Amino acid sequence: NYTNKADGSQEAELVAYQVTNTLSVRVRDVDKTGDILDKAVSLGVNQGGGIAFTNDDPKATIVEARKKAVADAIAKAKTLAEAAGVSLGRVIEITDQNVAPVPMPMNAKAFDAARAAVPVQAGENAYTVQVTVTFELK
Repeated sequence: NYTNKADGSQEAELVAYQVTNTLSVRVRDVDKTGDILDKAVSLGVNQGGGIAFTNDDPKATIVEARKKAVADAIAKAKTLAEAAGVSLGRVIEITDQNVAPVPMPMNAKAFDAARAAVPVQAGENAYTVQVTVTFELK
């Protein structure tokens, strides 16, 4: 913070500093999260938040979602082709778009610090995969 007189007759004088530190912690055992938060508070942390749950490796989940999306696209295309009185030919093109989930912040419930650790409950991550399949029609 700098202060000076409103009329500009005094040079700015440094009167205070403000420092902010940020710490990121990765916890693999969700059950320990409350204890870690309690320890941080006991060490003087007075601001926090931004608890987010993410998956380390969502590849297998996304692969499975892609397979299901393609199967669903084929089933829908068959239904539409049948309704139109045509049949499906070969696949001409497949494109996909997967949307990575935004980590969901989770807020701890109100707690009594003297009795127990901060309660933290894990949530779920959802993955969205969208495929577009273009077929030849016969």
